[in-house]
Amino acid sequence: MVHVAVTRDVQEILELDVCGHAGQAPHGEDLVCAGVSSIMVGMLNAIDQLANETCELSMAEGHIHIRSKEGDARAQLLLAATLISLQTLEESYSGYIQITVQEV
Repeated sequence: MVHVAVTRDVQEILELDVCGHAGQAPHGEDLVCAGVSSIMVGMLNAIDQLANETCELSMAEGHIHIRSKEGDARAQLLLAATLISLQTLEESYSGYIQITVQEV
């Protein structure tokens, strides 16, 4: 299962952590993993090109972590759009992706 952990305060997404593999289909045929990967790699590229230096980014096999550095409106818009995309995927494939949101 893909686990998405979101840490936020009232106004901002502070962290987005995505880890795991969906296991929806054999390796190379897993549409959920492909969808999550596409969303997240697109997000990393968007932050790099549109809101560079507003977030700390890390990526490893099966794990992506994003931490917002400051209250940059561009980064917050990108993070919110990413969360909406992941939630849309979760609506269709809830057995393979789980999103938890923690308010701090």
